[in-house]
Amino acid sequence: MPWVLVDVALIVGSLLLLVLCALAVWRKVRVARSTAGELKERVSGLSAETTALSARLDTAEVSARLAERSTAG
Repeated sequence: MPWVLVDVALIVGSLLLLVLCALAVWRKVRVARSTAGELKERVSGLSAETTALSARLDTAEVSARLAERSTAG
């Protein structure tokens, strides 16, 4: 009879430990998902800024070429 109680205690303890580990993993998954969402927003913002800067650079290059042509001609 005492061995049955030991076995039950080990099984219950193991299940409790498994549940605690699952909760810890779930918390880490939630943090990773929220961080991924924030990074996605930042990438979107940086992409928009890159597009704007690229357009400005193209405009500056065109202006420089036009100025070069007007001084050469």
